[in-house]
Amino acid sequence: MKRSFLAAAIPLLLCACSEEVGKPSTTGEPGPVDTGLKLEVPVPADGRVYVSLAKPEIVVPEGDASMSTAWDLAFEKYDVFTNSGASGDGEGGAFGPLDAVTYDEGIAPTIPFMTKDEAGGAFRDFWAYEPSAHLLWVRYHVFGVRDGDKQWKVQVLGYYAEQQGAPVSAIYRVRWAEVTSAGVGATQTLADIDGTAGGSGAPLDVPNECLDLGTGARTMHTPAEALTTKDWHLCFRRASITVNGELGGPRGVTAVDLNASETKGETLDIVKARTDDSELPRFDKVGYAELSDPKLIWRGDRIFSAFSEYWIDREASAPAPAKSSWLVQSAADGVTRYLLVFDSFDGATADGPGKVTLRVKPEGVVTQ
Repeated sequence: MKRSFLAAAIPLLLCACSEEVGKPSTTGEPGPVDTGLKLEVPVPADGRVYVSLAKPEIVVPEGDASMSTAWDLAFEKYDVFTNSGASGDGEGGAFGPLDAVTYDEGIAPTIPFMTKDEAGGAFRDFWAYEPSAHLLWVRYHVFGVRDGDKQWKVQVLGYYAEQQGAPVSAIYRVRWAEVTSAGVGATQTLADIDGTAGGSGAPLDVPNECLDLGTGARTMHTPAEALTTKDWHLCFRRASITVNGELGGPRGVTAVDLNASETKGETLDIVKARTDDSELPRFDKVGYAELSDPKLIWRGDRIFSAFSEYWIDREASAPAPAKSSWLVQSAADGVTRYLLVFDSFDGATADGPGKVTLRVKPEGVVTQ
């Protein structure tokens, strides 16, 4: 799904903070040393600003920005997108966060892949994949789901069910409960939510099941229908759970993974050992205080990149970038790679970072 945006002309604030990068030494002396080039990016209150990392500079793509390879990164409020996947036709992508010293060392560690932008929401990582058996294992994370002044906690319990003596994928089991300032309501459970949608090769006009957490009503919608209806909170389609808000639908529903910080450290063995009973205490302990944590980021479905939720320091008293390095791939050739650090925000508010100061250099350049 590509998105088209009209880019407004934004003044370029570019400051080269080092000498020109040299070629690697062939005399046994240390390689080129450079602190990178500094770029100040004023992020507008509305719309996007686009950045090319080659110089670096702010650019204004001609025509449909999603079809242009003139940009590598796009900033929109507290979102950073790469020119790849759902955000653009470029060959870009990114990987991170990496240790802050990676930028100074100049060489990124071996990485398994470059992350392409993709559509999704809070539930996008509800499963872990076992490649040897081609199985999905639910992580048993607890999710918050909010619709206006109502909110619920939700836990996915399973992705498989037995039908006619054979296991079938995308038959979901979930439990949920409403959470208010007065307490937690009764836990409800469903064990047969139909997310099969005709199988992985079925066309998009095959419906899947959607659920209203308030009433328990279950409806069948195609993806196109779900985008225009307000009779659901969560839709289950194959290995994806969507939220009826932002790009997911018109109801304005938002959600958050309360255990998102655990995802990177969860080995497959850890996930496989979990059961409905072992993870019930995790579900039960979530109440109004946990869902009211001001550090939580409640969102509907949107475009995710490698930067999403990771480039901001959530522990800082005021909005600030995380002290991390990032590896970014050129949208133009899909080969050139840059190392990037974010130094500061100037004029940050709850809605956006204001002016973002970053430094960038080609991979292979050492900082001392």
